[in-house]
Amino acid sequence: MNGLLSHTEFLSAYQQSDFVLATQRQIIKDFGTAGLDFPDNFQTEPHTLVEIIPVIAERTKTLESTNSTAFVQLLYQIDLPERALTQIPVDANFHTQLAEFILKREAYKVFLRSKFSS
Repeated sequence: MNGLLSHTEFLSAYQQSDFVLATQRQIIKDFGTAGLDFPDNFQTEPHTLVEIIPVIAERTKTLESTNSTAFVQLLYQIDLPERALTQIPVDANFHTQLAEFILKREAYKVFLRSKFSS
């Protein structure tokens, strides 16, 4: 197991609004440890991938530029596999691609929790 859902598994799970909200709440929880917040409706209204990825990207970019230690701690808190980071080219799309990895990792946590709590 690689610590992330496959793209197909992710897209399939992301069709369920309960799963999306649980994933968004997991994001709020983990990003909260770095002092980052999200819009009020983020806990109550499911967001599409097109909406959520830029929000995560913006917050990671801001955190990395203002507090690199907190940025590294956030990645540790999210439990993002180190090899996932090495797969992202450091270019203009870095934070968008990082946001995609973060979203998949947070979704994987929700997936595991639901699978093993039943």
